Amino acid sequence: MESNKSISKQNLGETVSSNFINGDELANLKKVTDIDNNIQCEFGDLIICTANELHVKEIAELWANLACVQQISAPQRYDFVSEGKDWQSFVRRKLSKKNNLLLVAHNKGIAEIKGFLYLQTVTIPSSDLILKGIIEDIYTKPQYRKQGIAVKMLDVSLEWALKQNIKQIDLISPATTNDLTALYARLLKQNKKNINLELLSI
Repeated sequence: MESNKSISKQNLGETVSSNFINGDELANLKKVTDIDNNIQCEFGDLIICTANELHVKEIAELWANLACVQQISAPQRYDFVSEGKDWQSFVRRKLSKKNNLLLVAHNKGIAEIKGFLYLQTVTIPSSDLILKGIIEDIYTKPQYRKQGIAVKMLDVSLEWALKQNIKQIDLISPATTNDLTALYARLLKQNKKNINLELLSI
């Protein structure tokens, strides 16, 4: 199941699924405290795993680069002025949220990060039940693009979501980032998982 629509500026926490949730589906939703975000997958020499403190410094540099692109592409949505230069603290705050997923991609035995992905979960209002996930932050270093790394990170994140009984994922992309929009469009077209993907252009 897939769809594609545009959204205006709003907080991620306010983006609530319009899909009706019946009693059986509600009973299967996981609580925030039940989420397990420790994973590691291998694709030959490539490892995609949950980020940890050792990755903070490099992720901070990459996220700052991504933020520049996001702010230029969709200034009506993104404003990172408040982050100042303390991107490491920004990343640590993401790491501290154990109901979300921060992935990194790197080769075996090599510390350098090739890319990262952040999947944020959203709860039902006034509840600790996980309603859905949102992928808005995904980045691969320029020298490692066109190698399928982003696709693998997305696949790992969707498999993780399914294991957490998360059946709805919103894929958020600035309308001007053609490569990311094309990547998401291919993902929607090829999606055969038991998960609903919705492409939201901003």
